[in-house]
Amino acid sequence: MHETADIAAPSGFTPPTSTGSGAVDQACAIWHALAELGVRDAVLAPGSRSAPLVYGLARPELEARIRAHVRIDERAAAFTALGLSRHDPAHPAVVVTTSGTATAHLHAAVMEAHHSRIPLLVVTADRPAELREVGANQTTRQAGMYRSLVRFEADLPAPTARRATDVELRTAVSTVARALAAATSEHPGPVHLNLSFRDPLVPHVEPPAADAAGASAAAGAPAADEDEHATGESRDAIVLTRRSRPVPPQPQPVPISSRTVVVAGDGAGPAARELAEQHVLPLLAEPSSGAHAGTSLVPGYPALLAQVMADRGHPLRPDRAIVMGRPTLSRSVIGALLGADDVDVIVVDPHLDWADAARRARLVVPAAIGEDPALAADATDETDTTDATDATDATDAAGASAGTGATERDLTAVTDTAELAARRAHLAAWSRAAAQISSGLPRSWQQTAALAVWDASGARDTLVLGSSSLVRDLEQHAGPTSARVIANRGLAGIDGTTALAGGIALAQQDPRRGAADPGRVRLLVGDLTALHDLTGLIIGPEETRPDLDVVIVDDGGGRIFSGLEHSAAPPELLRRFFTTPHGTDLAAAAAALGAEARELTTDSLGTALSQPGPGLRVFVVVQEEHSTLSSTL
Repeated sequence: MHETADIAAPSGFTPPTSTGSGAVDQACAIWHALAELGVRDAVLAPGSRSAPLVYGLARPELEARIRAHVRIDERAAAFTALGLSRHDPAHPAVVVTTSGTATAHLHAAVMEAHHSRIPLLVVTADRPAELREVGANQTTRQAGMYRSLVRFEADLPAPTARRATDVELRTAVSTVARALAAATSEHPGPVHLNLSFRDPLVPHVEPPAADAAGASAAAGAPAADEDEHATGESRDAIVLTRRSRPVPPQPQPVPISSRTVVVAGDGAGPAARELAEQHVLPLLAEPSSGAHAGTSLVPGYPALLAQVMADRGHPLRPDRAIVMGRPTLSRSVIGALLGADDVDVIVVDPHLDWADAARRARLVVPAAIGEDPALAADATDETDTTDATDATDATDAAGASAGTGATERDLTAVTDTAELAARRAHLAAWSRAAAQISSGLPRSWQQTAALAVWDASGARDTLVLGSSSLVRDLEQHAGPTSARVIANRGLAGIDGTTALAGGIALAQQDPRRGAADPGRVRLLVGDLTALHDLTGLIIGPEETRPDLDVVIVDDGGGRIFSGLEHSAAPPELLRRFFTTPHGTDLAAAAAALGAEARELTTDSLGTALSQPGPGLRVFVVVQEEHSTLSSTL
C-alpha cells in the first residue's frame, strides 16, 4: 500500500541551458531532479571524473536546496551520507565519488545501509564505454559492483560530448526518479547510479561575442548561434516521475499470554514499548531499540535472562517472545531465549529479510496488535451497563475468540482483571530480580564512563553508540532514556562510526529543520573503533563543522574479546591478536586532525559533557592511574 502522491508538487522542470559539456548538462539535470524529489544533502569526495557533478551542484539555483559537504576520504564521505540519511530517511543523502579505487571505499557503508534498511544514493563517476576494458587509467568494473546489496542499480551511458540531447537528459532524470523511489520504498536501502562521463568534464566558457564571431569567420565556421552545440539554447521541460510513499502495514493479531515477553532489538521503535505497556508485559529492549523507556522496561535484563533460561522451572521463564527490530547484542536473548524449544517466537517485521537467527520463529507478521483476552474482558468491565445484553454479547465474543469459552460477563471480568494484576506482579518480579543481579555485578571504570554519557543525553539529544563492549555495558546497566539512540547494528562493524555520527550531527543542526535548540549529538566509542575512523575527524576549513562530542573510552585495546570464548586463550595470544593494544595517544591524534581534544577521567567526564560548546569536541577517557591529565586545545 502507498500514500497518495503529492499532486500539488511540480510535475517537472526545465533543465538549464546547455553548458557546452554534455556531462555537465546531465549533472545539472540530475541535481535538479534530486532537489525536486526531496534530497537535501550531498557528500562529495574530490576527483576529476566526477567533476561534472561538482559543477552542476555549484549552480546558484541549487546551492540553497542541496547542501554540499566535502570529505577527503571516500569511506568517511559514504558514512557521513549514511548518517545524514539515518537522521531523516525520508530525505536520503547522496554520496559522490570519482572512478577507480574510490568506489571500493564506499562498500562498507553500502553494506551497512543494506542491512540496516537505510536509504542511501551512491553515485559513482565512470569512463565512457570506449575507455573501458582497454587499460585506460583509473578505470575498473564499477557497474554492478554492489549488486547483491542495492535495491536498484543503473549504468548510464555517457551523454553526447558537447551537448546532452533531450533524450539523454530525460533518461537520466527518469533513472534518478526510479533510484530514489527504490531507496525509499517498502524495503528501503541503498541504490547505485554509475554515471559515465566523457570529455569535456567542465562547462564551456563563452568568449566575448565579437571575439567569437571573428574567430568563427576566420575559421570559416558557423557563428555560435548557428552551432547545434552552442550554449545558451533553451531546453524542453522534463516530466519528473514521483512514486507515492509506502504506508504502514495493517496490524495482524498476535496471541498474548501471561508469560509473554517483548524483545525490542535495534530499530524496533516505540511500537515495541506500546505493545508491552498495553499488555503489561516485560520489555527487553536493547539500547538502540528506540524503546528503552516506559513502565514495562526491564533494565539489566541480560544477566537475569541467562539465569532464567538456564532453568526450565524458573518462575519467570517466558513461554512466548514477540520480537520487534533486530536483536544483536545478548546471547541470552538470541540463543537462550529465541532458540529455546519451549518458547513460541513471533517476529514482527514488514520485510522479507526478517531477523530469526535461531530459525525458530513460528509466525511473522508485518505489524502487530495483541490478541489478549485479559484486555478484552477488562474493557468489557468498563462498558456502560445500561445495555446488559450488548455488553454480555461482546464479552462472550471476546472470550470465545481467545479460546477461553467464557459466557458469564462478571466471571470473565473478574478472572481477567486478576490476570492483569498477576501480570503487574510478574513484571515487578522481573524488574526486582534484574536490579538485584545487576547490583551484584562488578562495575568497571569503562561502564561508569558509558553511563555518564548515557545519563548526560536528554530528550533533544542523539547518542550514537559504537560496536564495542560499551553498548553491552549499557544494555546491562543503563536505565530508561528519553534520548534518541542510534547504533550501526546492521553489520555491527566499526567502520565509519565517527563519520556516521558527524552526518547525524549535520542533519540535526541543519537550520532548514527549524529547531530552536536541536540538542547535542554524542558518540560513545572504544579506542579501536575511534582509531579505525580517524579520518572521520577531518573536516576541511571550508566545511560546516558538526556539533559533535566524541567520547573515546581508551582502555588500550578491544575489551570485548575478554567476554567471549577467546578469553580462555593464552594471555600473550589474547593480548596480541585479539585485544590488540595500540599505544596511540588518541587526544594528540585527534588534535592533529583538527579537533578540540582533551584527556580526562570518569570523575570529570560528566562535568565536561555538561559544558556547552559548539563544534567537534573529543574527550578521551582513561583510567585514573593511567591519566596524564593532558589537555590539547
